[in-house]
Amino acid sequence: MKGAFYTMKTAAVCICNYNKKDLVISCLDAVLEQTLQDLDIYICDNGSTDGSAEALAKRIEEVDKSSDEIQITLLVNHENLGGSGGFNTAMRAALEAKEEYRYLMCVDNDCLLDEKVLSVLSTFLDEHEDTGIAAAKIYHLEQPDVVQNFGQKIDYHTFSTEPLYYGCIEDGSMPRVVYSDAVPACALLIRRQLCARVGLLPEENFLDWDDTRWCQRVIAAGYKVASVGDAMALHSMGARREDISTFPTYYAYRNWIAFFMEYAPEDRLYDLAETFLIRIYLEIAACYDGERFARARTIMAAYEDAIHGVWGRAAEGIISPVEKDGSQLSYEKISDLPENKREGLNLFVYAHLPYFLSQIRKLREK
Repeated sequence: MKGAFYTMKTAAVCICNYNKKDLVISCLDAVLEQTLQDLDIYICDNGSTDGSAEALAKRIEEVDKSSDEIQITLLVNHENLGGSGGFNTAMRAALEAKEEYRYLMCVDNDCLLDEKVLSVLSTFLDEHEDTGIAAAKIYHLEQPDVVQNFGQKIDYHTFSTEPLYYGCIEDGSMPRVVYSDAVPACALLIRRQLCARVGLLPEENFLDWDDTRWCQRVIAAGYKVASVGDAMALHSMGARREDISTFPTYYAYRNWIAFFMEYAPEDRLYDLAETFLIRIYLEIAACYDGERFARARTIMAAYEDAIHGVWGRAAEGIISPVEKDGSQLSYEKISDLPENKREGLNLFVYAHLPYFLSQIRKLREK
């Protein structure tokens, strides 16, 4: 039983790392430099093979010798559980700890927080009881004056998401706070008790769109999602390495399709199915003309898994190395297609359309 004068700590900062040894040490140091020191840190190394876990253990030992205010817990997964699985490993440890926290914070390993981020975000949530998640305003690490994300809009007409103010140069004219449909998990603060209602990040995503689904669950629970301009962070958002394998391609496509299958309004389902089938055909046509056959196979596998409700890690054989001599050909719209590819478009789309629609309704019934 807690004593009469017991108070919870402000936050458990949860960091997920995979194979970014140097960046995660810088990320940790930025958290340690927060002006609000009423926090503990939980770091999950997600099965890294670059010596990250050893480097983190060494840095934590150095910190422990110089400070006893902040407790740092290192958790090491023996395999990569994906971004959502790594974050959840850290968040579960925080929720199960003897210490209690008012908030949980997710921080990507390639994100550097300004020293006032935790103070600003926690104060914002303290003062705005209708808000469930507060996120930092994200700038490009390589271009610190250029905005990467200041909230995110979900567009059910184009079936896409738009990072607000993306590419804008900071000139002081942007609003102090932006309420939106979603924020990235690279630097966000969530109420602890809200996690009990909506759950943690959806691990079935493995990678991509997990934070967007999490935010939608928070909004469905009656809370707002905010981005706070006075809380600033730099985020690397490095290359997805699609030039090496189809690993990022699979999760980007599967989870993109699955998200809109789950959340699109009922009166938009026909347009959803038609739009995605056209988009897939354009991608596949460009892949074949550019001799990127591995990417084409992966996109079709992602589509099949999405419409059949297959989640988690990609099945064996779906992810493969990309062809080294493939061309980065792209067909963005139907008019871009060569004449010999246009005849197949209608056949592809309308042959798949009835089954796609039936699968959407079947999965929604579950």
